[in-house]
Amino acid sequence: MEILKQFYSNEKVKQTLVNFITDGRLPHALLLEGEAGCGKTHFARLVACAALCNSTQKPCGQCRSCRLILQDNHPDVLVLSPDTPEKPYSVSALRDLILSCYVLPNDGEKKVYILRNIHEMSEQAQNTLLKIIEEPPAHVIFILTCQSRARILPTILSRVVTLPISPCPEELCAQALLERNPSASEEDCLRMARQCGGNIGRALTIMQDEKLSSIYDKAQEAAKLICAGSEFDLLCLLNSYNRKKEEFLLFLTELRQIFVQIIRQKNGGADKNFLPESLLHRVSALQSMRIIDIIDTVSAEANQNVSVALAGAHLCSAIQQILHS
Repeated sequence: MEILKQFYSNEKVKQTLVNFITDGRLPHALLLEGEAGCGKTHFARLVACAALCNSTQKPCGQCRSCRLILQDNHPDVLVLSPDTPEKPYSVSALRDLILSCYVLPNDGEKKVYILRNIHEMSEQAQNTLLKIIEEPPAHVIFILTCQSRARILPTILSRVVTLPISPCPEELCAQALLERNPSASEEDCLRMARQCGGNIGRALTIMQDEKLSSIYDKAQEAAKLICAGSEFDLLCLLNSYNRKKEEFLLFLTELRQIFVQIIRQKNGGADKNFLPESLLHRVSALQSMRIIDIIDTVSAEANQNVSVALAGAHLCSAIQQILHS
């Protein structure tokens, strides 16, 4: 079980997995809930290791099965994501997946299906998935991930064991960033850990991707403009993403995370210097939550081929209505 110790923080969740293994009652369906970048997919692989490990101390991380799983090469572990060209979350693709569940494992006693970000499934697709989650074959385990259980059908939630995966403490996140980026300074790692709320995956992505780092800086600027009530300047910033849909969607993701952090800061759960108090006091926690809802709505519109210019204008006007209501 040494490999579990390498997963930062989330001690309660790790102990729950150990208890499942020790008692021999690993659920047939788990749902890992948490924000993007917090390690849900990696923990899902650790659960798969626990299910297929050949050692007495599961998961060992060293046996052939564990190594293959961690390398994404195990024949009985399938990892699906909604953003692949194969469109694995279409109803027809899910029906094919259900049929594959009845085929016996190739290499072990179990088949493990890791389905990432199922909150992006349509209601019809979730209902299709429900059919196999209700009564799966004995040799099948489903490990699902999502950013919010609020976007998952209650019928699915009632048939899975939900485990929340959380970002780690900021100091621990900074340590992880420094281990992975030895050339970075301790000060930069701690600053990024604070700005990302202890989310290692998100912080690493921003530090290692110049384009995303630039987008993150623009999202920070946008958050300050929103708090300051600078509607015209915000609209000018949003216009810079016209005809740049992919970058606009990344910008919205970063802006959403910033307002999640603003809520944490207001509730005493984030670094006090995340945003200047002179700006922070201008927006309430309730307004921040409503702004997050607007960002989610605009993201969905942009994904449904609404033009970036129109989506940006909607974002700007809706936020101003929230701030002046």
